[in-house]
Amino acid sequence: MEPNSNNAANTNQQNAAANQQAAGGEPQKNNATNIQSFDDYLKSGGQSEFDKRVSKALETAKAKWDADAKAQAAEAEKLAKMNAEEKAKHEREVAEQKLREREAEITRRELKASAKEILAEKKLPLSLAELPLDYTDADKCKTSLDTLEKAFNEAVKAAVDDRMKGSAPKMGQAQGMTDDNAAINAIMGLPADTK
Repeated sequence: MEPNSNNAANTNQQNAAANQQAAGGEPQKNNATNIQSFDDYLKSGGQSEFDKRVSKALETAKAKWDADAKAQAAEAEKLAKMNAEEKAKHEREVAEQKLREREAEITRRELKASAKEILAEKKLPLSLAELPLDYTDADKCKTSLDTLEKAFNEAVKAAVDDRMKGSAPKMGQAQGMTDDNAAINAIMGLPADTK
């Protein structure tokens, strides 16, 4: 499989060079010595870092699996103690809860899309919709957007005001003429203004 990956890498490099040359640029040559394979990275001291990351990922996954297994075991034990009527009631409650969660997720997505439309209409950055707004219902979403718009506009205004601050323009000499004006008058042969 090693020769195929080298052929694919060479083909990709050739395609990139051809695309760049077609775009009017000179093809860049990639030095194969600068590209380090994963195996070389591991051999050059990256093995310990890789092992740490894999171990951490495995610990996290195992903790999640254990928690899921305990929850399923507790649910199975709970169901085993119930009679048929109680089981049916419990299953109905679980199904209703899952339905409420799905509906809430759909509502959240719809309100987020609506929020992006409102932001676009108000010419505000769409990335603001990714902030933690209240997407539980339309009224709360609108209130959140209004608050966000107000805060954003105040921040922009403050930044503009801060940039516009500066020192006042310097006045010229006592007569109100600057050195440049006096020099221009002298070159043109005009008398200096002595008001």
